[in-house]
Amino acid sequence: MKKIMLFIIAACMLLIPAAPIMGKESNQCRIFEKVFNTSVEQENDVCKMEIVRKNIHVSNLGVALSPEAVELSFGANFERVGKQTAVIGEFALLGSEVNPVIDTLRKGNIEISALHNHLIGEQPRILYLHFQALGDAETLARTVKEAIDKTSSK
Repeated sequence: MKKIMLFIIAACMLLIPAAPIMGKESNQCRIFEKVFNTSVEQENDVCKMEIVRKNIHVSNLGVALSPEAVELSFGANFERVGKQTAVIGEFALLGSEVNPVIDTLRKGNIEISALHNHLIGEQPRILYLHFQALGDAETLARTVKEAIDKTSSK
């Protein structure tokens, strides 16, 4: 009887699909990949977009630093919350880019939560802008993309 029960349990385990155990596939990040024209990573239910700024060469204390070392990027995380989507992000900006980016985000109803520096004495001066909003996923993504387009990131 024990052998029969073990056989039935083993057979049932083979019939249960592995996907729910390993994690569900989701298409929720594809809308962001399309808007930003880059790959978007999904971690749990959060779609993480990051575009490293390779067009700016930063040095600090006379030493050239990599864009990754100084978090020189445009980053935004999108998460479905009920019927809406939350976005929280951080952009590394040159001083001349701050006002055009803030204006664009505000026009799209995205709130600015912080503007500060990470380093002292870096060249060129880099400011980090944090933002947040709750709304329609595609509308938020398009506003964030428009803000990125206001920079010299090309």
